[in-house]
Amino acid sequence: MSDTQIIIPKDSPIRAQLEHAVSTRRMIFVAGLPGTGKSLMLQQIILLADQAGRRVHTMQWDAARRPFETPQWLEKYPEVDNLTHPGIRKAVGLWVRDGVMNWHARNSDPAELLVAELPVVGGRFTELLHQLDDEAEALLGSDHAVFFVPIPRAEIRRAIEGFRADTFANPRNEQETKDAPPEIVQNDWLDIRRVHDLWADTQSDQANAHVYDAEIYRHVYDRLMRHRNLQILDIDRTFETKGSAYERAVPVQELTASAEEIDQSYGKLQGLFPGDSVGPVVERWYDY
Repeated sequence: MSDTQIIIPKDSPIRAQLEHAVSTRRMIFVAGLPGTGKSLMLQQIILLADQAGRRVHTMQWDAARRPFETPQWLEKYPEVDNLTHPGIRKAVGLWVRDGVMNWHARNSDPAELLVAELPVVGGRFTELLHQLDDEAEALLGSDHAVFFVPIPRAEIRRAIEGFRADTFANPRNEQETKDAPPEIVQNDWLDIRRVHDLWADTQSDQANAHVYDAEIYRHVYDRLMRHRNLQILDIDRTFETKGSAYERAVPVQELTASAEEIDQSYGKLQGLFPGDSVGPVVERWYDY
């Protein structure tokens, strides 16, 4: 494979972090808000992993969620204002730990690598961060897994947001048409501010609450990732992109739930959260 799509310079500390991960880890998770460089980091990890001779499997929120959105369940748990219903978010979450363990069991060759997107905010794959007494914990909490969080500095975040707004208005491929719209990106940041204020017992100035703050972001994700092998990616510069961050000129296999697993997950959901009780639980997605 040509390395022309690998744009992180070889002398960058981030490049070193990613290269070490693709050569030593079984699973790599990239967590964080939209508009922080998460998609680019995922792309670069996949390309570097392919160069290192790994066979890459991916798990991303949108692809994993889609099989759960059958007409039957969308009727019960409809999307509102471009937001996935809490019931569907929790159903995906009830599957994901077993999904990762099943992948691990089916792909025992050390060359196999799982690269996953972990949005977290709003209860999207948050269950992977919970410290539970199950088989998945021994894997997720071990050195076999690393959890990267890209944290851009304020000026880099502004540049990413501007670039993202351009690609949302003029998408270069199908995946960019599915990006969260700017208002969702902003709401996710406000959710992080809300969680920070709750934990720090502070009150953000409403006039400035919408302004990104890298230290607040770091503080919240440090705590969210407290049970995991966390590594911060300090994004202190922009990278000269070549095409879309969703373009990956290497073969990957996508990890999603089977029809049987989806039925089992919704069965658990209805047993654990009858009626509308799932909404308040997902609203407190950070409480674990």
